[in-house]
Amino acid sequence: MLVIDHLGKTFCTARAGTVLGALVLENPAACLLAAACRAQEEELGDGTGTVALLAGALLAHGETLLRAGVPVAAIRAGYERAGKEALRLLPGLVCHTLPDPRDVPAVARALRVAVGTYAMGYQDFLATLVAQCGASVLPAAGTFDLNAVSVCKVLGGGVANSHVVPGVVLTAEAEGRVQRVEGARVAVYGCPFGLAAPVATNTALFQAAGDLQAYRPGEEALAEGRVQAVASAGAQVVVAGGHVDALLLHFADRMGIMVLTLGSRQALRQLCHALGARLLGTPRPPLPAELGHCRSVTVGEIRGTNTVVFHPSTATCPVATIILRGATKEALAAAEEAVRDGLRVFRALTEDPRLVPGAGATDMVLAMQLAALAPRDPGLEQFSLAAFAEALKVLPATLAENAGLPVAAAVSQLETWHRQGVARAGLRLEGADEGEEAWVQDATQAGVLDAYVVKHRALELGTQVAITLLGVDEIFMAKKSGGPRVLGDNPNWDMEPDQNKIHSS
Repeated sequence: MLVIDHLGKTFCTARAGTVLGALVLENPAACLLAAACRAQEEELGDGTGTVALLAGALLAHGETLLRAGVPVAAIRAGYERAGKEALRLLPGLVCHTLPDPRDVPAVARALRVAVGTYAMGYQDFLATLVAQCGASVLPAAGTFDLNAVSVCKVLGGGVANSHVVPGVVLTAEAEGRVQRVEGARVAVYGCPFGLAAPVATNTALFQAAGDLQAYRPGEEALAEGRVQAVASAGAQVVVAGGHVDALLLHFADRMGIMVLTLGSRQALRQLCHALGARLLGTPRPPLPAELGHCRSVTVGEIRGTNTVVFHPSTATCPVATIILRGATKEALAAAEEAVRDGLRVFRALTEDPRLVPGAGATDMVLAMQLAALAPRDPGLEQFSLAAFAEALKVLPATLAENAGLPVAAAVSQLETWHRQGVARAGLRLEGADEGEEAWVQDATQAGVLDAYVVKHRALELGTQVAITLLGVDEIFMAKKSGGPRVLGDNPNWDMEPDQNKIHSS
């Protein structure tokens, strides 16, 4: 667990992607490594720490080889050969293949490790929740779409109170008096819903009392015409991405139109995807093809949190929402991270259903096979092969350290089991006693499995980052003198003094 205090926000997390996102990196080498980790996280949702640990261990062993006199070209060639050999050996370590991505118990067993990394104690429950949600929106033909699943966080209760709801659930409330619409046709705007106003400050000049009396009715007529045009187009629900004008809201209530506001543009896009609507950039009347459709729109409440539910219009729901519950904001944030990573791993399993043993078993097998291959090479690459094997052992060692096990003894016992032919032996991360035989177990029997594509991509990215950085001779950076600036009350603290004056004025 790591606590980061950055820009006035505190992050309490063990998730590698969150840590890297909160750090301010200036060194180009560190930025390259962070970019590789972000690519792993966004694509597959798991294995981010593996990329960072493997690349760091390879660079550390590369430095040792450089100091010993091994040329850079030999190190890079050896690492490249070792990486290809590891990827060649990896398919032979597949221990299980998912028969059907809609099999909830089997999928939950495969997602248990990815989800449990950030929600220890709730990994079985959240993995089942993700499997149920993914199976409900998985199309009969095609790939799983992450936009078909949304996450709604509700403060209160416990994580075990979380559940899946067909349709889209948003933490919002109706702006007007209309609370329910049946057979709704929805217009979604990515802008405020109101009348156009000039950017510059203006002043209305009245020459007589009649001008003052005619001023307000003219504005009301314009607002009524705007709402009437939207109603004539068939819209019964209006979702705005900004402020809603009070005058337009008044006429919307009179015409029975429900008005909602959403501040997140991503939520607006997800709602458009779910309802089949088109995001409109100006408050104009929508065309029939730009309207979304749903069976009903209902305003409700969950434990004091206002929610709006868009119920699907068909029996086979193309979208679903996971309603997460938690007693604290930190618990909700950890559960959300676990669920989103689980959804990415589910998408990867729909494309490649193969699984490999987890808990460091796969890494130790590859390390021992590469270590046995190194002495057979007569050239200088044998040192790089041996270094690659030692770098792979850093992964189970880190697992042991995070689990509170004696690192040296646990890794030594794990290596002993593998030398005895137990290729699926992994570390016992839960419920390990202090006994001598309590640190290692059969990973497949314990249900600790990793997605094959996650492990393959992590090995590939970690190796490529290390090889790329080893090929860099010098790094030139333009850094500001005096160290990092002190954060103050000025919102433009990170700008130069001249620019700061311009923005302040």
